[in-house]
Amino acid sequence: MATLSATFASYGTRAAALFALVLPAILFSGGASAVPSFGRQTGEECIECHTVYPMLNADGRKFKLGGYSMRTPKPADAPFFDKVPLSALLQVSRTATRDTGTPGATGADFPRDRDTIVQAAGLYYGGRITDKSGALVQYSYDGEERKWAMEMFDARYADSMTLGGKELLYGITLNNAPTLSDIYNSTPVWSFPHTGSVSVMPNAGTLVDMTLASQVGGVGIYGLWNDLLYTEFALYRTADRGVFRPLAAGVTVDHVVNGSAPYWRLALQRETGPHSFSLGTYGLVAKINADAEQPGLGADRFRDVAVDGQYHYIAGDHAFSASATWIREKQEWDASFGAGLASNPSTVLKTFRADAHYVYRGTYGGILQYFDTRGDADALRYDTGAPVMGSANGSPNSRGWIAELNYLADVDWMPVVQHAKFALRYTRYTQFNGAGDNYDGFGRNARDNNSVFLLVWFLL
Repeated sequence: MATLSATFASYGTRAAALFALVLPAILFSGGASAVPSFGRQTGEECIECHTVYPMLNADGRKFKLGGYSMRTPKPADAPFFDKVPLSALLQVSRTATRDTGTPGATGADFPRDRDTIVQAAGLYYGGRITDKSGALVQYSYDGEERKWAMEMFDARYADSMTLGGKELLYGITLNNAPTLSDIYNSTPVWSFPHTGSVSVMPNAGTLVDMTLASQVGGVGIYGLWNDLLYTEFALYRTADRGVFRPLAAGVTVDHVVNGSAPYWRLALQRETGPHSFSLGTYGLVAKINADAEQPGLGADRFRDVAVDGQYHYIAGDHAFSASATWIREKQEWDASFGAGLASNPSTVLKTFRADAHYVYRGTYGGILQYFDTRGDADALRYDTGAPVMGSANGSPNSRGWIAELNYLADVDWMPVVQHAKFALRYTRYTQFNGAGDNYDGFGRNARDNNSVFLLVWFLL
């Protein structure tokens, strides 16, 4: 155990050094006027590493595991921005919810619905730092909340060695969300949908499923052995103070981790011709303060265990992929139950998602997803007594479908912009916050939250 602690401390020192290298580039960069930085660095088109951005294929997974450091040397007379790892993004969107006029609903329940908004605008530091290190960092403006904040931070050091006569690609990562460091499209950060809308969302979600995103900082170690077995272990702490604070810059920390939260990952993968498979499991154990502002109330305990898998077929003009994840969370309300904030001392929450994607010639695509969240009823936690977001029966159960059409293009007819993604998404609920009909007790039905979402995503 002492050896493991010493090794982890060594990794933490290296991660801190990576952080020190990357931070100045984030704080003092002024923007980029060229194609996305990974493409400039490697000399390859986005389709070489992605199916539909940001989903990775086999080449993209290897690039990430290698610390974002692979590159193609640039000639001395290459343009300046072809040599620096900076990019930018701009997202413009419009959301239309089916019915915003049910009894008790107000404009505050549907902020910016049917408005065309700048959903996000930001800068990426994406690319090599040294021969064995690199980073993917996004600092962006949220058009709904109208503020700047750290969206993602993943700095890595990677190397390789021989173990049992086979190659072991290993590394360390400093990042700000569980599963952000993952290389598969089936885990929460990288699973579809990749961009949210301003439409209303169900109340319940597990801790590992984006609840802690941008609110924590963690150091992890990972390895891929024989291109077959992938493992990762990380420890996360709240990023509201100390050395991790820049990883949550501008973010309101709503979920304060009491102590450290261990995260683990194990997956098997196989590539054969145009086919690629993976099957894995991941999980998180954490204590979360019952009240972020009053740590004296104590903490509740969460144990998330998940299984996931994905399949890719990529050949010629065609790319097909399917992925799924199932998460089970055991919730122990040690502090909340005693404080009268929960009706039950313990509950279980489960989430299942499965989707299928198809892309033709890297340009035209479609995605279909089924989602289902269900768990134990808890009146104090879920029945807010309010229209739209309340649950009259105190149940967290929600399910439905999402369908999306994509068009991806190289935009050579616009100055500065090089790549664009156009998306049209339809979300249909068959159950919302516990029921299909009159779920809030004020007459609102699940289908009233169905929405159409239009997104234009530019990469510079």
